[in-house]
Amino acid sequence: MALEPELRRERGDLRRQVLLLAWPAIVENLLHTMVGIVDTAMVGRLGASSLAAVGLGNQIFNIGLTVFAALATGSTALVARHIGAAEEEKAGDVARQSLTLGVFVAGSVLLILQLGAKNLLGLLFRRSELVVLELGASYVRIVSSALIFNYFLIVINAILRGAGDTKTPMRITALVNVINIIGNVIFIYGVGFIPALGVAGAALGTAIAQASGGILAFIVLLKNEILRVRLADSFCPDLTIIRRIAKIGVPAGIEQGIMRVGQLFYTMVVSSLGTVAYAAHQVALNAESLSFMPGAGFAVAATTLVGQNLGAQRPGDAEESGIITRNLALLVMSTMGVIFFVMPQTLVAIFSRDPEVMVLAVVCLRLVALAQPALAVWMVLAGGLRGAGDTKAIMKIVAVGFLTVRLGLAYALAIYFDYGLIGAWIAMVSDLFLRGFLIQRRFSQGNWKTIRI
Repeated sequence: MALEPELRRERGDLRRQVLLLAWPAIVENLLHTMVGIVDTAMVGRLGASSLAAVGLGNQIFNIGLTVFAALATGSTALVARHIGAAEEEKAGDVARQSLTLGVFVAGSVLLILQLGAKNLLGLLFRRSELVVLELGASYVRIVSSALIFNYFLIVINAILRGAGDTKTPMRITALVNVINIIGNVIFIYGVGFIPALGVAGAALGTAIAQASGGILAFIVLLKNEILRVRLADSFCPDLTIIRRIAKIGVPAGIEQGIMRVGQLFYTMVVSSLGTVAYAAHQVALNAESLSFMPGAGFAVAATTLVGQNLGAQRPGDAEESGIITRNLALLVMSTMGVIFFVMPQTLVAIFSRDPEVMVLAVVCLRLVALAQPALAVWMVLAGGLRGAGDTKAIMKIVAVGFLTVRLGLAYALAIYFDYGLIGAWIAMVSDLFLRGFLIQRRFSQGNWKTIRI
């Protein structure tokens, strides 16, 4: 396939495209993040044990979502390529196969989490208090009951983004957020004849919200006139398309697996420091997640534009769109870093008023404020490389950053040198700087422009 010469778009046109795709994705990520923030803020009022239980439960639950993220990555990249090449019918075929494959995968993960939640938590977090493990297992079992619908929510939104539609996923996520808040109010604290369920109530509200979102996303997909997916279509497995999804998705899945497992072991280090330290860790993470929203939104724009421009045989525009998106993310996330550093107490107080928790969380938030520019570079350029199908490179960078720097340094500083939670967060910041440097170097090399998917 000849990639040059090409018709180049004006830089202003590319910037407008980035912003048109990014702002709904930013709002969507704001709303998506709010689901976790609302759970944490509401559960935090119940005490440190409940807060720690939700945090540990989400660590287990998020491992199960690794496969979903892999399939979503493959689906987005392929749909974007086909849309860029004006091959809408093939984009629809990818969407159908993603749904077929996902039903089997989501069902398997659901079964594992339902049967093994308590054993997994006990095995991985054996130093945690018994009440925390019991509450965490209950949280995992309830949330995972909606796993197939949650798969539909994640992957269909990814398919729509690949087709250049970021507004619909934003609207769906807004509905999920509203349902989650209402469910939390009802089930955590109790309303009328409905008893207060605490942590189990937070899980139930989340499960109902995700199930509602998955059903709505499926209905929206059936009505999409570009992809033309219909119930009457054949959903029989097509091994050729599945292999194409897997070619991109498997390295992405391994990458996500490394991150999830690495995060799990990182959490094991933190949780061994005690309930107060882990609660502070969870609070600081939730406060920092506010910066993930613009980063993830710009990453979505980079994935879509890089994929579509490569499909349209415009590699120069693909590179330029990645650079523009990175620069915009740098501006926004660096500003967020300043806010984290200057007013951490205000943000931390949203999630906990426990004095011991707040002191530790404030220091952690100030540390990670310094790494916001590196995080911006990592998130956006990794998104661009995913759109190109260069998921193997991302996988290797994650392996180096997470397994060697974050985990090794966290254990050394937090445990061996006895710096506690602060040492663990210094390790996290070091990992972010390394990954930001490595992803920038990979993007600048340009090898991703010639990858065939």
